[in-house]
Amino acid sequence: MSKLSSARYTVADDCGAVFADMYARGFTDGLPVIPPTQTAVRAMLDAAQLKPDELIAVVPPERGPASAEKIAINAVMAGCLPEYFPVVVAAMRAVCEPKFNLLGVQTTTNPVGPVLIVNGPIRKALDINCGRGCLGPGTRANATIGRALRLCLLNIGGCPPGEVDKAIHGMPGKFSFCFGEFEEQSPWPPFHADNGFAREQSTVTAVAGQGTQNIYAAFHDPADIVTMLAHGMAVAGNNGYLRALGNPLVILSPGHAKIFADAGWGKPRIKQALFEQTKIPRKRIPRARQLSVPVYDNYADDELCLICQKAEDILIVVAGGPEAYHITYVPNFGTTVYSMAAI
Repeated sequence: MSKLSSARYTVADDCGAVFADMYARGFTDGLPVIPPTQTAVRAMLDAAQLKPDELIAVVPPERGPASAEKIAINAVMAGCLPEYFPVVVAAMRAVCEPKFNLLGVQTTTNPVGPVLIVNGPIRKALDINCGRGCLGPGTRANATIGRALRLCLLNIGGCPPGEVDKAIHGMPGKFSFCFGEFEEQSPWPPFHADNGFAREQSTVTAVAGQGTQNIYAAFHDPADIVTMLAHGMAVAGNNGYLRALGNPLVILSPGHAKIFADAGWGKPRIKQALFEQTKIPRKRIPRARQLSVPVYDNYADDELCLICQKAEDILIVVAGGPEAYHITYVPNFGTTVYSMAAI
């Protein structure tokens, strides 16, 4: 049996004392944690069939080595069950791909954090919430998988809020942001199938999201739904417009997806309509000098500012309750590309 190499700490056998000690050491996100005992850490490693010293990723900004053991420790602390651990490992691989720009996500003043989207059979096996309330509290898998990744980014990446993480306000999604696509209620191929994976495979996708915007779009006509959604997305202050880059994420309810599909609209048509309707004339944005130089700085008044480079960059997934009332829009950091990993 491979030996665990992490430092050992001895604390009084009291939940409050353990939490107080770990908080004082800067190991937590401010919420109580589960003590990462040797037995619990080994259970995580066994579930993913990983050796403790296996290097999974290197985590910016401090380029901390994310060994399987270190990730397992944080997964235990977050409250994960051992069977969740393969998803946490895959998420770590996804966010540490260079194209994801984790260094920027970790250190920016923007309130951005990884948004995890789980696809495939593992959603059911782990009871990941894909339906009503999937972005909120109440489901252990959603809450702890997302939290485990965030604890890894804090503890392995060396990114304490206020010191290295310079987010001016932060956001609740920096605690945890993980949900599953409701594939069974979608009229279209699931997100991972759109990206070349088989439906029978399981994947986790990381998107750099800067919070959520609720769009009330209770219309019967797809064109009206798109118009209302585009109005909510077309906010010049979102980072996407600053660089005309990134992957804006749209989470449609199954009810909205059905309206679109029944009218013959597929995801490509929705994306193209949103891309066109989110173009903002330069004259709507003040011309005064900014602290950073946006891509549209020297545009003429009638030139159009873009939310991303092309329509295909907009991401659409189906999740949530069945009613065709609300759509969730997740603005993108604007300098990252979404990243996927097989589980």
